[in-house]
Amino acid sequence: MKKIIFIILFGLCSCKSGLNSSSRAETTSPSQKCVGIQERELLKKAVEAFETKIQNRYPELSVELAYFEFVSDWSNERLQVDFFKDSLELKIRSMDLWTESTRSDENMEREKHLFNVDSMNPVRVKLNSDFSTCLANKIDWRIGTSTFLRMNSKYRISPRHARKKLFRTSQNDLKKFENRLTIVLGVYYQTMFNIKNTVANTAYN
Repeated sequence: MKKIIFIILFGLCSCKSGLNSSSRAETTSPSQKCVGIQERELLKKAVEAFETKIQNRYPELSVELAYFEFVSDWSNERLQVDFFKDSLELKIRSMDLWTESTRSDENMEREKHLFNVDSMNPVRVKLNSDFSTCLANKIDWRIGTSTFLRMNSKYRISPRHARKKLFRTSQNDLKKFENRLTIVLGVYYQTMFNIKNTVANTAYN
């Protein structure tokens, strides 16, 4: 009889432990595994600052719709260079999320036209493959942000082509932090670093 009681109590304790573990897992953002704790906090601030910027630009829209309007304006060359200014830019640039390559003269001219700017950073800056893949793995593959991340890490995709991928994301999808972070980093900051000679400042590390 004692053995039976012991087995029942052991089973109940195991179930409780499993429920607690499950609850903790649900409150942990999946993107936390892609960066360290300090970087996570910085990325949250970056998303918050960006959302303040687009809410000021599109005050009549919800935050989710403002993301889509931003992507549309970006792809249709409606944004001025001044829009791509941010007090966090050097801190974001110094994070180990980016990869670099040197543009050829031909690519320089082509990309100046794509981004509707007079000059481009001679060093092309992109989200690196490891971070892009990690973040994409936290997003349903059917959602446009996931496809965008995987393509962006491998190819040079034009703003209009990127827009087609990102517009496969719904308003409901943008309630998830990883999807918003994809646009903030892959569109806003990546564009910023490519149209300006913004360099990493190791003092922020």
